[in-house]
Amino acid sequence: MTASDLRLRQIEAFRAVMLRHTVTRAAASLHISQPAVSRLIADLESRVGFVLFERQQGRLVPTAEARVLFEEVERAFVGLDRITQAAQQIRAMRRGSLRVAGSPAVALDLLPAVIARFVETHPGIDVTLLAHSATTVVDKVASGQCDVGLIAEPIPHHAVRSERLADAVMRCIVPRGHRLARKPALRPADLRGERFISFPLSFDARSAIDRVFVDHDVSRDLVVEAQLSQAIVALVANGAGVALIDPVTAAYARQRVAVKPFEPAVPDHFYIVTPASQPLSVACDAFVGDMREAFSTLVAG
Repeated sequence: MTASDLRLRQIEAFRAVMLRHTVTRAAASLHISQPAVSRLIADLESRVGFVLFERQQGRLVPTAEARVLFEEVERAFVGLDRITQAAQQIRAMRRGSLRVAGSPAVALDLLPAVIARFVETHPGIDVTLLAHSATTVVDKVASGQCDVGLIAEPIPHHAVRSERLADAVMRCIVPRGHRLARKPALRPADLRGERFISFPLSFDARSAIDRVFVDHDVSRDLVVEAQLSQAIVALVANGAGVALIDPVTAAYARQRVAVKPFEPAVPDHFYIVTPASQPLSVACDAFVGDMREAFSTLVAG
């Protein structure tokens, strides 16, 4: 006899009789007829090659062999119960894991805020947060090392889906107490001759910013370059100059610097990246929804 000789329904009928002690109650628990239970037990006895129950005064009494078999059946069903429970927990987002990667512009403030709310709502989900360059974030999602990423520039890759989030624009930041901090909005002419902190020339954001000032024939004193928006905020807060930065970083920098609208608008786009070859888990799909909502709320403020 091999494992394939046994049928799950036969094992279920045997377990039900052992637990309920009568065919009537076993049949009721399985939602089948009493003759069907008796037939399943008879088939199982034929397969295993020994008697499982003896009738004594109208009652079914399990044999010694049945008791030994029942111990193994219970071990198996405990495992099945655990699998069922795990599936229910995963479906209800009470169990699982989520690996999130983000560019520094979002990984240091926005994503921690989203994750904090997410784990509060779904305490069974373990979350890992990684901060990398946009290219590395895309590579990690493409290779399956991360479930979802949020980046501040478009990085095409055949193995990921990229979803552009709500339109956003850069903000101008100046030191608190600076003469420009009193203006409701700033224009290129307002920054003429100001010490200006820039992104490196290799950054798309740098090109977009420089183009605006060239178009308006405004010269700036380009004194410092920095890769990270957070570093630019620190430089401005310490009086090194003024800058244009992404709206996410700007939203979290209001305690350190004066944040002002800038006209004409300099677009700044953010992208959610997910694997192209597989559907999102229930938890990941919910997290993506939370990211969309949090981003839209933040950049609208």
